[in-house]
Amino acid sequence: MEEKIKACVLQALESAAGTKGEGVYLVSVRVKGAGKQTKIEILLDSDTGIRIDQCSFFSRRIRELLENEGGTPVLDGEDFDLMVSSPGLGEPLLMPRQYLRHTGRLLRVIWKDELQSEKTVTGRLQQVLKTEGEITAVRLVPVKTGKKSAGNVQEPIELMLDCIVRAVPEAEL
Repeated sequence: MEEKIKACVLQALESAAGTKGEGVYLVSVRVKGAGKQTKIEILLDSDTGIRIDQCSFFSRRIRELLENEGGTPVLDGEDFDLMVSSPGLGEPLLMPRQYLRHTGRLLRVIWKDELQSEKTVTGRLQQVLKTEGEITAVRLVPVKTGKKSAGNVQEPIELMLDCIVRAVPEAEL
């Protein structure tokens, strides 16, 4: 069922290209529960951030497709809750493309070093690095937190995306 829902979402995004859907892409689809308790959570994003009116537009369009895809409903007669939103603060980055939007922001990154030991760093995403057009690595400037952190400038570090276990945008106060 998740694949059919994903196909409906991609169809809605494709048909809206050039209008409200310009630059919007699918981050994830989650289906929870079954029957009358089915909840569908769809996360959409764009390189400049997705607006609430875009989420509302796609929610209506996706619901139409789910209820009547080519005359055959994907969720045949089932009640379901549909939530279309953007990844919020504290949500991990799931796609390489999401790093572009977070350039200049603070991230908390867990990665594995060459010995497969997990390490954690909080740093400002300075640059997204590409190889042959594909995002392959990020450059972070580590920041120290706490009272004694003022004036401590650290050298940037480069992390390959395939070594990153989890990257989460942090709130800045």
